[in-house]
Amino acid sequence: MNLLKTGQKLSLCFQKDGNLVEIICDILNVMDDRLVIELPPYFMRYIEYLDVGKRLTIKVFSKVGTIDFNTVVITSPLEDNFSVELDYNAMKLTPSKDIPVIKAIELMNMKTEDSSMTVKTFEISTEYIKFYSDLSLKIGTDYDCELLLPKDYGTISFRITLTELDPVYDNEYTAVFSTMTENARQTLLYYMYVYSSNSD
Repeated sequence: MNLLKTGQKLSLCFQKDGNLVEIICDILNVMDDRLVIELPPYFMRYIEYLDVGKRLTIKVFSKVGTIDFNTVVITSPLEDNFSVELDYNAMKLTPSKDIPVIKAIELMNMKTEDSSMTVKTFEISTEYIKFYSDLSLKIGTDYDCELLLPKDYGTISFRITLTELDPVYDNEYTAVFSTMTENARQTLLYYMYVYSSNSD
């Protein structure tokens, strides 16, 4: 998962005497099953909460949003390093305010009760999608869609509402996402992140 990288900032969160403690740290290494973390010098005051087997909440800050997951301490800071369990299935990505946008050429299947069509997208963001269609489409119409991502990124499903026909180019439409599962959203964000990173 390329959203986690060495050098990223993260916060460890846990309860102490009824108060929420947040420790800001850096990621030293991302391994298959664990995250190695560099703790600040004052960590000793919280050593009892950082012992092997203790449960923590972690927030990692990436350019596309905040990655949240609950984890367990694997090695304490009194050993060679401090590491926590890494479970990709337990992660949740909360998008940032900066909307990632990519120039896209992916195919999208669109269906209503009366019709179905395949169109080509040319821009994808976390809030809207733009595509070409030679058919005349009515603004305000809802479509159930499947976006066909390249390689092994998979296919994601969602519902859109047509919001705009370009005033200059009469075959370019904009639609907003009206329904999308959290899993589909994370898949889309991950694809956009990897796509933009590989395109830099």
